Amino acid sequence: MEHAFLDRYSGLDSFVHRLDPRSKTVVALFFVLLVVTTPPQNLLAFVIYAGLFAWAAALARVPLAFIAARTAVVLPFSALVALPLLFLGGGERTAVLGMSLSAKGLWTLAGAATKSVLGVAALMLLVSTTHFSSLLAGLRGLGAPTVFIDLLSLTYRYVFVLVGEAMRLRRAAIARGYRPKWLPQAAIIGRMAGTLFVRSYERAERVYGAMLLRGYSGRMPTARALKFRTANALVLVASLPALAAVRILVS
Repeated sequence: MEHAFLDRYSGLDSFVHRLDPRSKTVVALFFVLLVVTTPPQNLLAFVIYAGLFAWAAALARVPLAFIAARTAVVLPFSALVALPLLFLGGGERTAVLGMSLSAKGLWTLAGAATKSVLGVAALMLLVSTTHFSSLLAGLRGLGAPTVFIDLLSLTYRYVFVLVGEAMRLRRAAIARGYRPKWLPQAAIIGRMAGTLFVRSYERAERVYGAMLLRGYSGRMPTARALKFRTANALVLVASLPALAAVRILVS
């Protein structure tokens, strides 16, 4: 698993990349809020949202294919949540492939899929245009809890280490005759999970001890201070009312 799985394009130089992470975070969260609260029947609003997102991605020079590949992961989960409403939803019914489905359920399913894709895509663009350390500093500047920031930082740094450890355990088991397709050997997965947990716990203790020796006192140090420039204020003044206008006027 690559360490740049999420922020591969955060090192590019563009107008969006140079913005303060606090302003980008506010715009992204406001965009997600408007998308989530827009009724699914307002198709024109979603078209405009998608167009604005595509324009921002082009301005940041982040490939849409990169964002789409990672955003598509949420589609099965959002569809699974709304799928029962196709059959259990009340109101008008419509025939689709010989099945009687709820029209309201169809709208809910379409809305859940569209909202989840646009919301996750906006957050992916935020991460793709901001170094993760700068993003954490921006969240701290917006008043996010320190514990939450530290947990995000440690998770991002060590999830790739844990994935690598799990892959090494799997390769070692296969070298000793483990075959994942054999049901009788499924118990080995439990032993591997236990071994991974013990190693992770021991590593966490060593990391925490090293942090204390380096002066950790409950807050991660930041590499550089954030500077809120005029361009960031202009972005907020221009983008937030424009998004609100789409939500109010088009909806």
